[in-house]
Amino acid sequence: MLKNAFSGCREGKNAEMLKRLFKEYREYVAGSNNGHAKDRYNAFVYRYMVEAYAGSRAIAAKLGITKETVWNYTDRCIDEMLVLCMGIPAAGQPVDKRIAVRVLASGSRMFQNLAGGYVLQLFPGRKQSQAVRHGREITGEVMQYFAEAVEAYLDYCRDRHACIDTDIRKAGVLERCLAGVPPAAIAKEFGCCEGTIYTDIRENEMRLAAMLFAREE
Repeated sequence: MLKNAFSGCREGKNAEMLKRLFKEYREYVAGSNNGHAKDRYNAFVYRYMVEAYAGSRAIAAKLGITKETVWNYTDRCIDEMLVLCMGIPAAGQPVDKRIAVRVLASGSRMFQNLAGGYVLQLFPGRKQSQAVRHGREITGEVMQYFAEAVEAYLDYCRDRHACIDTDIRKAGVLERCLAGVPPAAIAKEFGCCEGTIYTDIRENEMRLAAMLFAREE
C-alpha cells in the first residue's frame, strides 16, 4: 500500500503527506553512519521523488549499480519508511529473544522517532489503519521498557565498585550501536578488532534479552 502511494506521488495523490514522510526519512538517513543508507536514499529519489520518471536502467547507470540493486534499494527504503509509520511490527518477527534485542537496538533510532500521526491517512482501509495505530502503540510501550533495561544494563556495566574494563567497553559498544554506528567504526574508536566488537554485541544481546524477558520466565 505504501509503495503504491509513492507510485502515485507525481500525480499529486497524497503528495503532501508523502513529502512529509519522506522528509522524516531523509532526516533518519542523514543521521545514519551507514553509507549504503545514503545510496538507497538516492536510488529512491530518482525512482519516486524527482519530477520526471526514471527507470531502473537509467538509475543504475546514474549510480553505477545494477538494476537488481536499484530494485533492492527502493524496496528497502519502502520497508524502512513503513517502520517509521507503524514501528516494531513492520520490522518482522524475530526468531528468538536475542534477535529480538538486536532488532530493538538496530532500529532504535526509528522506533523512538516514528513519523507523525498524519501517516494514518496513508492507510485508509480500516484494518490497515488499525494495524498501523496498534503498531505505533506497541512500539511506544516496548521502547519505554527497552530504554529502562538499557539504562539499568549500562549502570551495571559501569559499576564503579566493579570497574571491569571489558564491561565498560561493552557499555560503550551498546551506546554506539544504538546510535547506528557500524561495528568497523566502533572497533576503530576502541582500538580493537571487529571480532571483539561483534563478541561484545552478542554478549550485550544475551544479557539484555535476559533482562527484558525475565518476566516471562
